[in-house]
Amino acid sequence: MKLIIAEKPSVAETIAHSVGAREKVYGNDGKTFCYSGNNYYVAYAAGHLYGLGMPEDYGFKEWNIDDLPFFPEFSIHATDEKKDELRNFLSEIINRSDVDELVCATDAGREGELIFRHIYYANNCTKPVKRLWINSVTDEAIREGMEHLKPMSDFDNMYTAAFTREKLDWIIGMNLSRLYGIADKYAHRIGRVKTPLLNIIVERDNEIKNFKSTTSYRLQLANGAVSKDEFANKADCEAKAAESNGNIVKVIKAEKQEKSENRPELYSLAALQMDANDLYGLSASETLEIAQSLYEKKLTTYPRTDSRYIPEDLKPEIEKIVEKLKDKDEYSDRIQKLLSNGLSLDSRLVDNNKITDHHAIIPTENVLSNVSLSDNERKVYEMIINRLLMGLDKKYRYSEMTYEFECCGIVYELVCKTPIELGWKQFRPRYEEDTEDKEIISYAENDTFSADVTIKECTTQPKKHFTDKSLISVMENIDNRISDKSLKEAVSGKGIGTSATRAGIIEELIKADYITRKGKQLCATDFGIEFIESLPDNVKSVERTAEWEQCFDNIQQKGISPDKLTDDVVTFIKTTVAYEKSRERKPLFHENPNAPKHEILGKCPRCGKNIYEGKANYYCESGKDGCGFSIWKQSKYFLTDISPNMAIELLKGNAVKLKAKNKEDEIYTSEYVLDDTGTYVNFKRLQKERVSLGKCPRCGKNIYEGKANYYCESGKDGCGFSIWKEDKFNGITVSAKNVSDLLSKGKTNISKKTLNGTIKSEYCLEDTGKYVNLRKDE
Repeated sequence: MKLIIAEKPSVAETIAHSVGAREKVYGNDGKTFCYSGNNYYVAYAAGHLYGLGMPEDYGFKEWNIDDLPFFPEFSIHATDEKKDELRNFLSEIINRSDVDELVCATDAGREGELIFRHIYYANNCTKPVKRLWINSVTDEAIREGMEHLKPMSDFDNMYTAAFTREKLDWIIGMNLSRLYGIADKYAHRIGRVKTPLLNIIVERDNEIKNFKSTTSYRLQLANGAVSKDEFANKADCEAKAAESNGNIVKVIKAEKQEKSENRPELYSLAALQMDANDLYGLSASETLEIAQSLYEKKLTTYPRTDSRYIPEDLKPEIEKIVEKLKDKDEYSDRIQKLLSNGLSLDSRLVDNNKITDHHAIIPTENVLSNVSLSDNERKVYEMIINRLLMGLDKKYRYSEMTYEFECCGIVYELVCKTPIELGWKQFRPRYEEDTEDKEIISYAENDTFSADVTIKECTTQPKKHFTDKSLISVMENIDNRISDKSLKEAVSGKGIGTSATRAGIIEELIKADYITRKGKQLCATDFGIEFIESLPDNVKSVERTAEWEQCFDNIQQKGISPDKLTDDVVTFIKTTVAYEKSRERKPLFHENPNAPKHEILGKCPRCGKNIYEGKANYYCESGKDGCGFSIWKQSKYFLTDISPNMAIELLKGNAVKLKAKNKEDEIYTSEYVLDDTGTYVNFKRLQKERVSLGKCPRCGKNIYEGKANYYCESGKDGCGFSIWKEDKFNGITVSAKNVSDLLSKGKTNISKKTLNGTIKSEYCLEDTGKYVNLRKDE
């Protein structure tokens, strides 16, 4: 059988349906499952199950500056402990004897490749692997992809680039975050992209803060024409206006040109994020989440793409999608006109050379499906559909009149645009500026008219604070900020970060309280400004980051060895650590308002201090060197995780219900309380108080309810009286109430469902001395 591993449960479910694996197969925990059928297992990874671990995994347990820098021999470690059952389940399936081949079906990109390879190598797997590489998760795309699985070796360079990026980001992040974290006693988040980006934001904010506005003056005619000359002094401008008013204005230039504006390109993720932020105020992170959801709902293609083009072989698919949209009322008239004009499937949209991993984001063939969408999902989905239709439309054509006027030695300029054919621009988003002139002004050369002149005050404005839109644009077009010509050319069109990580980088800067959101604006906090100013230039250099980003691309695209890049990063870290150890840096003390709040869950049973929630446990604030009290959230003895509310009840001395397994692997639920030995914190099971259902007809002792039967307390070595809950001879289920009636009244009514309906019959006890039967009372 083939084992297909997807990245998320929803995608696994879709793939399973497409390949005919419809049966759910559960793991030992009763929660984790995969799909089985048609010679396939289909499982999911739920994101990163493995990573490079933490410094503690390599023996660096204390935050000590003398331990820096550290460069461990990397190995693969499990991530979140809550995913242990899923990891164990995947390991079991991977190593099954009936699995002879694996199919990597994680998301088709660097991170997806890394997720699968970590699972594969962590399990020491040597079984053959193929790669499912698809741009959408529609049934047709999956079936097509499964028929043309690619060799895994085709993606070795992609994996090397991803793994190199992971290792170097670990080296930079762990070393420098600890370096400055120790100095400032603050959980700093230093990153290859984060820190240079923070520097860009701080520089912009400082420009705005230090901006000094200047005012100049121009003359303006009543028709809107503005003087070429600019006056620094308002009095001089007023004097010229007084001289000009009422004098003759002559048209010295009237030049007409027909121009066009090409259709917009299709959406990459960055372009979608920028427009969604501008139009609806959605953050880059929110837009990515929505785009991923639309992809998983089979409505759009793969979202994490840098391309704005589609390949040649997708043209027939586009035509099908447009034909289907014709049946949607809101698009019907527009599509009819579009089809009558002919779809513009030219090089503006179609270019195989401008696609690396994935093509632009477009709707799938499921445009008519009735899938439930949130308000924001609907908005973004409509944006993607609208962008495709605009791209397929005609160019916007207009006439442009350029006028020059002369009066009293002053030359005025005016440009007027008049639409000829709106084409795609008829459907442009609302936020785009309307540049067409509402009134048509017409002059011929040498025409004259009387001057009506006013003064136009021109005040210089500071640059605007960054928004998600402008910050994503900066990361995508980082070459605009690089002066080195060769590097500028090398990173042109590539940027820093990736389409998959840019939104997360912005959110991490917010979480660390380096920047904050003010409406749409992203501004540096006072702490962010102070921190960035305390760093040496090499740590916040955007040129260095762009150069490294180019190296990752070279590893993936050209197969270049990562050794030189690794050496460069190691040298960078050594130099930075040595510099900080050699200088006196003023510590920055700050309390992060975005840090998780420590809520007191209760008092420690050992020492009376506060109990707080940690990542994996509930711990006493006295710490390991104190009383050491700790309740672990997960235990190998229980199937239930200990929630904060459960911890509160346990600390009060109350019981909580937990699921566990007995020796026969049967799942049961029982009540437990804390049992603290002083060294270990254990759980003690509370025995349920047994309720007697009646007296035994044989020996007169109590009858109790068991798991499968109702039994005499004298036991097997006593009288042996027992009534089974499932009476297979009569095909009935016997309840505790039935047994109570039988023991007290000698008979009871029991209902039984049949194909012809429910039948109720009366039964009485029949005790042979050896067997206890139920006999229907005819």
